Amino acid sequence: SMSISVHVRRLKGKQLRLRARNHTVVADRTIADGGTDEGCTSGELLLMAIGSCSTGSLRNFLERHGVESPQLDTEVFFKAPSVSGQRDAIVIALEVGSEAAPFADETLKQAATSGRVTSRIKLGSEVEVRLSRRQ
Repeated sequence: SMSISVHVRRLKGKQLRLRARNHTVVADRTIADGGTDEGCTSGELLLMAIGSCSTGSLRNFLERHGVESPQLDTEVFFKAPSVSGQRDAIVIALEVGSEAAPFADETLKQAATSGRVTSRIKLGSEVEVRLSRRQ
């Protein structure tokens, strides 16, 4: 599988510099959360990654099946848990154009969650934390 990594460094205040390959993004907190709101929050970046992955995966599926330039619109959001103390759910709300009519809903949903990001989340990938201390 393809190796993907990012580097994160604290800038000032609540701001973080995020680097992936030759791309740089600033993450920040909202003003209400003590930041300067000069960048997206980590949660927003997570939802963007999920939305990008699911929309791109669905586009790839439709294009492989002869649908050129499919109409796709995706909104991704956290849904509060129905039981107190549990984690929020992540909802991927997909809207497809009429060119997707030949495909069953379940087929399209499966295609949208087949990418590297959404499939890892769906399968509950483990998170390993490694810590080193500077001398």
